[in-house]
Amino acid sequence: MAEEKPEREVEEPEVVVDGEAEGETAKGSFNVDAPAFVPRVDAPAFVPRASAEGPDDLHAKLLNHHKSRLRGFYQAYNGEFVAYYVGCLKTFNMKNGYGFIECKQSKEDWGCDVFIHKNNLPNPPQLGQPVEFAVQVNSRGQPQAYDCNWLPRLPAKNVTPGTVPALPGKAPAGGYPAAAAERKESTPERLSDEPRRLGSVKSFSATRGFGFIACSETHAAYKRDVYLDKSQMSEKGYQHNQLVEFSVSFNDRNHPQARKLNWDPVPLLTSRPDVASRPRQYANKTVEQLKRLLKLLHEKNVETAVVTAIDLQGGANTTAEQGEAADADVDYVLFVLDRMGDKEEMLKSIKDFVKMLFVLMLSRMLRAQRDKERTMQLIDWYRAVAQSIQTNTDAVKQHFPDVLTQINNHIKHAVSENSFLKDKELSEPLFAAFMLLKDKGPKAPGKG
Repeated sequence: MAEEKPEREVEEPEVVVDGEAEGETAKGSFNVDAPAFVPRVDAPAFVPRASAEGPDDLHAKLLNHHKSRLRGFYQAYNGEFVAYYVGCLKTFNMKNGYGFIECKQSKEDWGCDVFIHKNNLPNPPQLGQPVEFAVQVNSRGQPQAYDCNWLPRLPAKNVTPGTVPALPGKAPAGGYPAAAAERKESTPERLSDEPRRLGSVKSFSATRGFGFIACSETHAAYKRDVYLDKSQMSEKGYQHNQLVEFSVSFNDRNHPQARKLNWDPVPLLTSRPDVASRPRQYANKTVEQLKRLLKLLHEKNVETAVVTAIDLQGGANTTAEQGEAADADVDYVLFVLDRMGDKEEMLKSIKDFVKMLFVLMLSRMLRAQRDKERTMQLIDWYRAVAQSIQTNTDAVKQHFPDVLTQINNHIKHAVSENSFLKDKELSEPLFAAFMLLKDKGPKAPGKG
């Protein structure tokens, strides 16, 4: 005859009474003020428990995004599939490190609330917080909760009577952000002081009205993906892993939410309709370079952002060196210009030598541009840099004549290659800015 396996017991905490630990005889016992345990002799150890839709059944009060996280059943040690209980944290003693879960079905099965030890609680514990849990019995036949799945707390109007709702701003362990109707009753979102982020669309459910964005920085900081609400979705739709730019805000659970999305954040050197109209996925190296530029702009380090963008545009970092190559068709300079504010204010923080390189790059970019609005944007910046640059420093004086010659050649080619520059509305301001630059150059001997 096979040897009967002993019943598995749960490790029990040492109970403290009046501030002092009792001896071995008290170890594992409940609080002295707890009601006596009266087991139900007609309740089998493992019976699937269907949730009754009664007024006292917490399962019936759960919101849809709570129910979507329920696991439903687990396989017991004897191979039988058993339903989890659904209840809420009724009491918890911070001093003694344990409390009790209230659940309609478990009370019918065991005749009492279910003991829970602090090791199975989220930090901090929230009275009234829903939980899906399994039950083990100790050597005295008393039910104890384990394998707990804590759900987001319910809105205040749905909290079980007699419990205390958690304070806003406290994040439970796990849980999806609240639905839109629930958010209206909660604490307003807090905007983050972080830089703008780049991430990829990981998932989105049109039926449930939300999805998630994968972003390495936010995941490292908050251990979760960024919530994407349907109100932030693009009317043009999206593609899986599509790159997006966004700001981060936090709900009352301190969970990151994506706000102010830019669904087309990366300008390209080519403006062909068949390329520009398609959502893009970019090489990891490209994304890291763009993130670096966002960080520099957030830190108000405008000069370094401009120099870095010019360097990347020149091709120094677009070839494979020891790994994956970056995308060669990304316009890093326009990426920076799109995120810079007032031109005059921005140019105050840039040295004249960098302005000289900047205006040279702008003249070069005019040759390849095939979009009218982008052409106008480049001319506006070209004029602003030409007006602000001073050529009286030694470093600028030494290189300015050669740079001016290169700018002249780029503009000549731009007039023939960029069809929009045939319009006097665009070409005349460009020529006027070039003449302004030329007048700032060193004078020939004998001329005033």
